[in-house]
Amino acid sequence: MSKYNLQSNESFILENDHVRHGNSNGELILTNLNLVYITTKGVFRTNYIHQIYPIKQIKVFNEKAQVVLGKDGNIDIYFVNGMESFKFWNTDSLFSMKKAEKEASRWINAINNLITGQVSEIDMAVTSKSVDSGVIAGAIKDTFEVFKGALGGKTQNNNEIAKKVAKKCSFCGAPISGVEGQIVRCQYCDGDQQL
Repeated sequence: MSKYNLQSNESFILENDHVRHGNSNGELILTNLNLVYITTKGVFRTNYIHQIYPIKQIKVFNEKAQVVLGKDGNIDIYFVNGMESFKFWNTDSLFSMKKAEKEASRWINAINNLITGQVSEIDMAVTSKSVDSGVIAGAIKDTFEVFKGALGGKTQNNNEIAKKVAKKCSFCGAPISGVEGQIVRCQYCDGDQQL
């Protein structure tokens, strides 16, 4: 993860350093803003190549992110401008197809949950067995608290009502709104700013 510097409003979600994309092996990182694929080149493997795919560019249909389990444990991600396929592998000879599919399902669920707030139906059985229920419960609670605060309700972290504000984007002048102190991204120019 040290090969990619997060933006100030970007948070790490998942990482796997055994991913094949096209003809290269590399590291795949999922953040709340981007899907990042990193490969190295050169004799000392110090030249990093970043391929950054914005999460908001992933297609959504019927309230489901267009991220599917492909053949051989691949995840196929359909973006507005095309499709990308990633395959999970490991140098461990015991890393089976079933483990690759389980890891792919974990990524599909994380991406779908990030975009739509829902877990993929086909992978619920895999997720419920492979992810600690306490982790899921904590994530759901935190998400609920964020929405509760954004809607002006009292949260457990602060016993005061969050103040909603509306402003104009300091970059392009478009209207933006949210909770005071929150960092928001303008839907027109993608400029990030604090309310």
